[in-house]
Amino acid sequence: MLAYIFWHRPYPQIEEGTYEESIMRFHSELGSHPPPGFISASSFAIGAVPWLAGERGYEDWCLLEGSWAMDPLNGFAVTGPRQPSHDHVAAQMAEGAGGLYIHAGGEILRSPQSAVYWLTRPRGIHWQADIAPLRDRWRDAVVWRRQMVLGPAAEFAVEVPGDLEIEVLPPGWQLRCCVKRVRLPR
Repeated sequence: MLAYIFWHRPYPQIEEGTYEESIMRFHSELGSHPPPGFISASSFAIGAVPWLAGERGYEDWCLLEGSWAMDPLNGFAVTGPRQPSHDHVAAQMAEGAGGLYIHAGGEILRSPQSAVYWLTRPRGIHWQADIAPLRDRWRDAVVWRRQMVLGPAAEFAVEVPGDLEIEVLPPGWQLRCCVKRVRLPR
């Protein structure tokens, strides 16, 4: 399973509620007329991240059956019954960036509130051995690994429900940022 993650924020003059309604309308249209390989889509209001110029914004997660589902998602998102809702939210967006992540362990989170720990690892190590103790200690954590450096975020995303905190990282790993988030609609 892959996650196409899209980070974005509206123009400053766009009201938060209006932008969030536009996001949810687009996700509803996408879910009503899904492309092949599409599993689900979720959107979150997030705290500041470096890849949105240090600003708060939004994080959309589109779960896909595999990389082969990227072309249909890209085509379906901007055509047919989804086009008006896509174009409406896109016209309100000041900035955006995307990334592709492969599921590396854990059950998919459905929590209304969560956090994502964005981690980097030391070069030259086998990451699976280092992630295993982290997953053993925080059983509710979901691990994602960036694919082909397709995006500005760190190599690993570790999702945790609610206010769960990861206090100890594997040796040599670094926390790029921890982002608190709230699932839309709020």
